[in-house]
Amino acid sequence: MFKFLFRFMGSWVTPPLPIDFGKPQLPSDLPPMTTQPVFSSSSSFSYEVFLSFRGEDTRTNFTDHLYKALCDKGIYTFIDRELVRGEEISPALVKAIEESRISLIVFSENYASSRWCLDELVKILQCKQSNQQIVLPIFYKVDPSDVRHQRSSYGDAFVHHESKFKDDKQKVLKWRRALKEAANLSGWHFKEGHYEATFINNIVDGILSRVPTYWNVAKYPVGIQSHVQDVKKLLDVGGNGHRMVGIWGTSGIGKTTIAKAIRNAIAHEFEGSCFLPNVREGSLVQLQETLLDKILGKNLKIGNVDEGIGVIKERLRHKKILLILDDVDQLEQLENLAGDDWFGDGSRVIITTKNRRLLNNREIELIYEVKKLDCNQALELFSWHAFRRSEPPKDYLKLAQRAIAFADGLPLALKILGSHLRGTDIRLWQDTLNGYEGEPYTHIERILQKSYDALDHRAKEYFLDIACFFKGEYEDYVLRIVPKIFIEEFVDKALITIEGRMILMHDLLANLGKDIVHKESPNDPGQRSRLWFYEDVIQVLMESTGTRNIKGIMVKLPKAAKITLNPECFRNMVNLKIFINHNASLCGDINYLPNVLRWIDWDGYQLQSLPPNFQGNHLVKFKMSRSHIRQLEGFKHLPNLTHMNLSGCQFLEKIPDLSGIPNIKDLNLSGCTSLVEVDDSVGLLDKLVKLDLSECVKLTRFGTRLRLKSLEELDLRNCKRLESFPEIEVEMESLWRLNMQESGIRELPLSISYLTGLQSLNLSGCFNLTGFELRLLYCWSTLQELRLAGINFVTLPECISKFVSLNELDLCDCKYLLEIPQKVLPPSLDTVYLDDCTSLGKIPNLPSEVEDKYLSLINCVGLRGYDITENSILDQVSSHPDSQFQITLPGDEVPKWFSCCKDATLVKDEYSSKVVARCEVSFEIPPNLDWETLRLVLCVVVNKGNAYGVTESPLLKTGPGGAETSVHINRKKVQSTSYEGNMCQIIFEFWKMPTSVKILCGVHLLGHQVADVTVDRGQRQCLLPDAMAVDDDDDDDDDDDYDDDDDVAKMPCGVHLLGHQVADVTVDRGQRQCLLPDAMAVDDDIHDDQHQDNELLSLTLASKTSLGKRLCGSDFMALYDDHRANVGAQEAQWLTLFTEPADHPKRRHIDLNEEPRQ
Repeated sequence: MFKFLFRFMGSWVTPPLPIDFGKPQLPSDLPPMTTQPVFSSSSSFSYEVFLSFRGEDTRTNFTDHLYKALCDKGIYTFIDRELVRGEEISPALVKAIEESRISLIVFSENYASSRWCLDELVKILQCKQSNQQIVLPIFYKVDPSDVRHQRSSYGDAFVHHESKFKDDKQKVLKWRRALKEAANLSGWHFKEGHYEATFINNIVDGILSRVPTYWNVAKYPVGIQSHVQDVKKLLDVGGNGHRMVGIWGTSGIGKTTIAKAIRNAIAHEFEGSCFLPNVREGSLVQLQETLLDKILGKNLKIGNVDEGIGVIKERLRHKKILLILDDVDQLEQLENLAGDDWFGDGSRVIITTKNRRLLNNREIELIYEVKKLDCNQALELFSWHAFRRSEPPKDYLKLAQRAIAFADGLPLALKILGSHLRGTDIRLWQDTLNGYEGEPYTHIERILQKSYDALDHRAKEYFLDIACFFKGEYEDYVLRIVPKIFIEEFVDKALITIEGRMILMHDLLANLGKDIVHKESPNDPGQRSRLWFYEDVIQVLMESTGTRNIKGIMVKLPKAAKITLNPECFRNMVNLKIFINHNASLCGDINYLPNVLRWIDWDGYQLQSLPPNFQGNHLVKFKMSRSHIRQLEGFKHLPNLTHMNLSGCQFLEKIPDLSGIPNIKDLNLSGCTSLVEVDDSVGLLDKLVKLDLSECVKLTRFGTRLRLKSLEELDLRNCKRLESFPEIEVEMESLWRLNMQESGIRELPLSISYLTGLQSLNLSGCFNLTGFELRLLYCWSTLQELRLAGINFVTLPECISKFVSLNELDLCDCKYLLEIPQKVLPPSLDTVYLDDCTSLGKIPNLPSEVEDKYLSLINCVGLRGYDITENSILDQVSSHPDSQFQITLPGDEVPKWFSCCKDATLVKDEYSSKVVARCEVSFEIPPNLDWETLRLVLCVVVNKGNAYGVTESPLLKTGPGGAETSVHINRKKVQSTSYEGNMCQIIFEFWKMPTSVKILCGVHLLGHQVADVTVDRGQRQCLLPDAMAVDDDDDDDDDDDYDDDDDVAKMPCGVHLLGHQVADVTVDRGQRQCLLPDAMAVDDDIHDDQHQDNELLSLTLASKTSLGKRLCGSDFMALYDDHRANVGAQEAQWLTLFTEPADHPKRRHIDLNEEPRQ
């Protein structure tokens, strides 16, 4: 039996993203990686992509362009350059196919005429079965149905083959079957007249979404594989139930490295994965938010730990996940992040810790103790770091053996010691190793201390800055204070690592740095060079006991609190370079700030100005967001300043001449609600990259000239009093995003044509804008997003068709817009928002060139009563075998081609004890349907009654009022384990919905019949309304505790199966009708008078391969717009789909927010 669960939780905060069921599921918590581990799951693949193509058709054009595009994106691709072939495909070619992760098959006109191509195809499909290779067809100027059924040129080719191979009919039959199988797979279809460059970009984006990424584990992963195998045995991946495994060992022994390697090896077997590093250093609420974000792909805000526990249990209890909690040191962390049975069946939790007692207290019985490396492994790891080879040169062997004895089998020590000695002569080796003897430290402490001692003075200073202040910060952030040359040195000497653009330092090294600082003055913190421990910071700032020794202070309290400063607290800190305030409210006057300060990060600064003596000549970063500062008269000459953030400074009225800050790159003035004027000099800062003036609601003057060659982003959103836009004096090709949403701009200059690199332009809500012509824009090839909501168009300007890369167009609230001719829409356009276009009388057709389409017509009252027909829906996806389409428009009933309905009833959820509205519909899928072509159609009708607010979900998206119909054709392929007797169960659940809202749900299954079928009434039920009738007894027991009164929403849910008849079907009609036109008749009783005007209809039709995959490229669109929902205090809405045979031992749950595996 196939089971689908749809759950509605309230209101979406961010839009759902599509899932592709045709690819391996990849977790979402992956930062960009540069080094792929030897032992990863990719180790068996020599190539990411194998290209199969007909040389004479596409070698020198399409395939060559595709190959280059793949290589340009770093996708290692095999292409056969041989122009002449033998009788059989070569062993090298067979090997290349077998060692490729993905095969791309370019079906062109003469593909089938080549027996080598057909043999390649057979081999590729064999690898699909045996190696789980991903196979993706490209139909290049051929009809997929011609390939599937061997018609046209493919038919001609087989006439020739059957004549030539009349003695080997099995070979020809094998080729025919291979073509049919491949043509039924999801892929891409290129037609004459399409833009080839856009088409190739779509393919490359699709491939990128399927190529897995891996965490960087170790540069030289010696001994890791055996650990991974041992822990995998404890995890029993693929088994039922829940399992927790602890990885225990001392610092520096490699626990985190092993956990990363395990994640790389097994994450693809789960529906989602999350690696939470350094758990002991993070707040529990932030960790809970990160966990939900990584698994669900949603940035949910959690108020407190208890709320977080409830959300995790509620949202993840049906999901099979892999959770890794790294460096846990408190039982409380485990109890609040991974309780018993919080996650779906088959989930696994891995905990790394130095504290075995913690695991015992949590009653975790499966504990893997990480042992030190043996002598051979230690020598190999050391040699890789010291000599860049697996073993030392002979004349260094004894010294190397002596070195590894000091390291005592600890990987961290071996790595640091080897890196420290690399490139030095034997004498220095001897001196270094002699220095370790007789010192009162453990082996690892000696090695770490020696590595620090070997740094020059400046490097030591920056090392201590990172250890005390910047561990775990983003590299770009740290580079503002630590020169790149020192970052590279620390990486080279294994003192830090960079992962996901973050600076990471091992706890042992960070503790070494902090210990060095503490020893500077154990009893008097004012005499130390750096302060980070909150008690020491409070003492020095309140008692003014700081000295010239202090170079950096970080204020980070256990929880936000108020601290009253001594006015002279900074007076003696003449060498203070770094001041960071994370969460303290620092009150009181300040009479002095040191002029050597390079880094000020002081949110909530309480004074109206900086001390008069402060010059700030050395400042690199100045951040005083949400401060009381009123003027910046002291900012005359700041030659080193690159980042200034004064966002949310409500009392700041004017930005003065900033020509004395020539190197500034980032200027953030957003939310300065009293700001009236920005000096002309800001428009001439030629190194400025980002300028944010959004929400400056009183801003009236923003310069008169723009000469910002380096500017990439300009945000003038909600500057309601800003009426003029500066003249642009030079070409600004770097500017890719310009946002003027709801600004008061009345006119744009002709020089707007200098913005030749724009990718995103937002003019929504610029109601004062007159006379602007889109033809003035010269970003024809680059513009991808255009937002013109609220502009008074009657017809859409034809020049929009020239934006050949445009994929998203927002025309919401264009109340005079009558129609959108299809010729106006560029061929790349896949998403159009037309909400509240009340004069619109005709639904536009989106371009046939794009696969995935979304059309939103919420509250377009001129379309009320528009008849949604099957043909009108299918026309939108007919040109692509793997496509999806979403449309939302006014409506108040389910289309009449749905066959069955059932009211949802209120039940108590067995896990959370919360009341939910639920209905189940079960039916049998006829045995004569082609499983490769089945598509789901989902329908939800919502009667909002008196409820007011915006709701968003994959099936349920509405405006603040009225009645809308949402139709979604998706790519979900219904998988089969048997071609007979498969049952399908549809479950709808509605959580946290207002009780006055009424919802009607429907399901429609579309597929082809593939053979003659005789149905015996005694053996099988076929597809008919009565065949899909639902036994209401399923819910009776659950409803006894709830009153069925007028305040409770009844939510009828419907299911319908539709097949396209391609063969005669013989049916015994004694009791059941089978799948025939008359069998598709609709019971009109389901469309009764209960559906009033104030309803919403959401209808979803799923095509072959996915239902809601993660956005991974331009060919896989997000289904819904990205504005924030607001339905009272309701939580973010979510939707879950899971599918499995009911009796299957490994039930699989799939969340629509995640990318499932193949």
